[in-house]
Amino acid sequence: MASSRWWLYIQAVVWRFLMGIGMVLHTLAPPRPPRPTFTRTLHSETSTSVVIHFYCPPDYHQQRRQGHRYPVAVNFHGGGFTLGSATDDGRWSAAVVEQVGAVVASVSYRRAPEHPFPTAVDDGVEALLYLAANASDLALDVSRVALSGFSAGGNLAVTVPLRLRGRIVSAIKEQLGRADSTQQLMNQTNELRIVALFCWYPILDFLESRDHRRAMSIMPNKTLPKFFTNLFDEAYLPNIEDRSSPYASPVRASDEALHDALPDDVFLFICEWDMLMKEGQTFVRRLEGLGKKVRSMMIAQAQHAWDKSANPFRDQGSVDIHYRDACADMKAIFDR
Repeated sequence: MASSRWWLYIQAVVWRFLMGIGMVLHTLAPPRPPRPTFTRTLHSETSTSVVIHFYCPPDYHQQRRQGHRYPVAVNFHGGGFTLGSATDDGRWSAAVVEQVGAVVASVSYRRAPEHPFPTAVDDGVEALLYLAANASDLALDVSRVALSGFSAGGNLAVTVPLRLRGRIVSAIKEQLGRADSTQQLMNQTNELRIVALFCWYPILDFLESRDHRRAMSIMPNKTLPKFFTNLFDEAYLPNIEDRSSPYASPVRASDEALHDALPDDVFLFICEWDMLMKEGQTFVRRLEGLGKKVRSMMIAQAQHAWDKSANPFRDQGSVDIHYRDACADMKAIFDR
C-alpha cells in the first residue's frame, strides 16, 4: 500500500537532516572538499528554484577575462531523488577540477516528494540549456560536455540526454505550430555536445522489483534497506505507469533513442554488493550492442554509495584511485 504524500515528506525531511550530518562527517577526512566557486539560479518557465554550483580551476576568473573556455562536467547528486544536495560530490568535483582542468557544474535539481517525476529530469535538461545559452559568459566550451552522476544522479546522467532528445524531436514534429519555440530550442542546443557519461552505481530500471533485486544480489544484507527504497520509489514515482517511462527507466528506451541521445563514450561504475549491479551489467551489454564504447568498472566488495561513507576514518585513498582513473579518461576525451 502506497504511503500518503505528507508522510513521505515527513520521512524525507528527517532523513535529509540525518544525511546532512553524515555528509558533514564525510567531509572531515583530509583533504576537505572545496566550496563551490560560485552559484547561479535558473529562472525559466519550468524551473524557478534550480541552483547550479560551479567548481572552477584557480585561474578561472583570469582565464575567463582572456577569453579562454573550459570543458564542463555537469554533475547530478544522489539520494534517491529525495535526499542529498549538489555539494555532496565535492570530492569528485575537486578531482575533476584538479586533474581534468574542467569546470564542474553540479545541479541542485528539485527533489521528491515535493517535486515527483519528471521534475528532476526536466531540471537537468534546463540546466544543460542554461549552460549552453550562457556559455560565453561562463567561459564554457559546451562542445565538450561530460555528464556524471551518483545513484539517482547516475540515472539522470542517462535520462537527461534522452529527455533532451525527446524534446527536440517533439519540437521538430510540431514546428509548424511552434516555430519560435522550436527555433529557440535548436539555437540553444546547436553547439551543445555531450561527449561522455560517467555513471556511478546508477538505478536504471524502476519496473524491476526491489525485493527481487535484493534477493538476487550477492550480499542481500549489504543492500539498501527496504525503508529507504520504498521512500525513494514512492516519493519520486507515485504513479506506477510512470515507472516504465524511458525518462525514469532508461533500460526501457528504444535502441534508436539510446543510440541517438547518448554519446559514444560511456563509463559505468558498479558496486559488487549493490542490488543495482545486474541491471548495470545488462545495460552495459546493450549499449555495447549499439556500438557504444562502454567501459564498466566493478568495485569489488563495495556497497551502494561506498564513496559517501560518513566514517571520517575511512580509506579515502581507495575511492580517490577510482576518481583518478575516471578523471584520466575524461581528460583524454576532452583533449581529443
